[in-house]
Amino acid sequence: MNLVGTVLIVIIVWILIAFGGWLWVILSAKMTGTLLKPEAFANKIANENAQIIDVRESAAYKRSHIMGARNIPAMNFSQGKSGLRQDRDIFLYDERLRDVIRVSKTLKKQGYQKERIYILRGGFAQYTGKKTK
Repeated sequence: MNLVGTVLIVIIVWILIAFGGWLWVILSAKMTGTLLKPEAFANKIANENAQIIDVRESAAYKRSHIMGARNIPAMNFSQGKSGLRQDRDIFLYDERLRDVIRVSKTLKKQGYQKERIYILRGGFAQYTGKKTK
């Protein structure tokens, strides 16, 4: 095999790995909740009696967060979720989807309905609604 063929194979493998990781994140999120674009997420929490959960670390939450959100970091989620109600919708967000997926899987395993779990697509940086400063 020549150098061009080897480079082409490396590029193809790299693309497949990158695409596969992204696809895994999206599919995992869809299996455990409903992904919402930032505008839809903002509109839905404005019209609902929502439980908005920021699963980022406390320092990030203190810098800025969605108005009305409470902070339960993903690392501590199993201890801090006791106050969540199963009869109300839960809106989750973080910086990227990986922590939110872990939290939504935990919620689903513990009896929360997938239809009541909403996930902010694109993370906090993409959110267009009201935030603290």
